[in-house]
Amino acid sequence: MHEAPTLLTEPAGILRIFMTSASRAQNRQQRPFARLFQRRPLYRDIVLAARAAGFTYSNAHFSHYGFWKSGEIQQTLGEIPNTLLSVYVDILGDHEDLKAFCLSHAALLKDTSLYFKPAESWRFGMQPTP
Repeated sequence: MHEAPTLLTEPAGILRIFMTSASRAQNRQQRPFARLFQRRPLYRDIVLAARAAGFTYSNAHFSHYGFWKSGEIQQTLGEIPNTLLSVYVDILGDHEDLKAFCLSHAALLKDTSLYFKPAESWRFGMQPTP
């Protein structure tokens, strides 16, 4: 008897969070001048929050051509960044864990567009064969 590789599957999901690259997280400091220079891009705060929440994958994806909500079509011009273009963050995980993440980070995600897509997680395992 030996073992043969097999694919083990389990339910999963993809949370996709859309914003513009100019979107910033709210800074808790009350000094207006300090807020101007200390606010990180929102997509970075979301990826950091996903990591802190224990998700195994989160990534930011940038567009080069498109529009956000009902705005005009935008594009990247060479090396000049266009902050009106959209960026989205993917977080992979279990449906209930992703839902709990959204609820616990509502203040961070309030000005974004959220989409969930069911998926399936695959990994290799071994199955005994006669």
